[in-house]
Amino acid sequence: MTTPAVTSASAGADRRPTHALVASALVGPLLTVAGLLLTYAVHDRLPASLALHWGPDGRPDRFASLTEAVVTASLMTALLPMLFVVIGAAWHPSARGPLAGFSGAVAVFLGGLLFGSLTSQRPGLVARVFPTVWLVPTLVLAVAVGVALWRWGHLPPPALDGAPRHLRTGALRLDVPDTTRLAWTGHAALPDVGILLVVLLAVTPLVVVAVLGVPWLLLLAVAIAALLVLTGAARVAVDADGLRVTSLFLTWSRVPLERVAEARTGTVSPLREFGGYGWRIGKDGSRGFVTRSGEALVVERVGEPPVVVTVDDAAEAAAVLNTLASRRS
Repeated sequence: MTTPAVTSASAGADRRPTHALVASALVGPLLTVAGLLLTYAVHDRLPASLALHWGPDGRPDRFASLTEAVVTASLMTALLPMLFVVIGAAWHPSARGPLAGFSGAVAVFLGGLLFGSLTSQRPGLVARVFPTVWLVPTLVLAVAVGVALWRWGHLPPPALDGAPRHLRTGALRLDVPDTTRLAWTGHAALPDVGILLVVLLAVTPLVVVAVLGVPWLLLLAVAIAALLVLTGAARVAVDADGLRVTSLFLTWSRVPLERVAEARTGTVSPLREFGGYGWRIGKDGSRGFVTRSGEALVVERVGEPPVVVTVDDAAEAAAVLNTLASRRS
């Protein structure tokens, strides 16, 4: 097999992921300043004692002075998203775009939640944990900022110059005529019991709170449940278009044949190598859809970190992918 080599413009020289990560670190502090200005503008309309925490029934159960409430909101908005910035700085550059997007979205959500709840309180009225007037704008802005930072920090694959690169001797492949049509499909999925348990653990507290007094949390519970189900199972396909890992309308990973350097089998430990299950980015930049420990399909890419997928019959999938890729030489 021959695969194109990477041009001299290295992916590591692209500074956009780092720039996006730095920008995401500024979102929280900037929103904190905006929140402080808004709080100052309405401080004479706020009650002397401000709700700082809400119980399961949606009613406030802890109160604080304006100073304590402002300090709490400021620290959480400015500092909590920094956790993802620190992780991004330590991870592979290709992971910085997604982490920048997540950090920015979290900062917007916290800013809207905390300062929105604080500045909306009025004497004689029951304080709400997330006033409706703040809910939709906050969620829309969080998504917009997250997507913008993610796209800014996206690290495109390096250009290919067409120079040949041969498949390693001994790499898995099928001994079939070049005219044979090849395809392979499989599934990567958590056990059904595992998916159900994860969904129940994540959603049950929100459902309880929603029933007791915060109805909009039901929407959040449904969204979390859907996301967990999507990240718990995927269809893996190998054909003339390369490798695709998909869940319904989402494509988690796609490797065109011209980007396949070699497909092989490997053994993966999701917690140790990826920090969890589902779609993950390893510290070395590896993309993984990992649902269990053990056998996995590992696709080495030209100029990019590998893609790892936990599937049965990984050797067969690797052989099909290598055979298809070799035909493009």
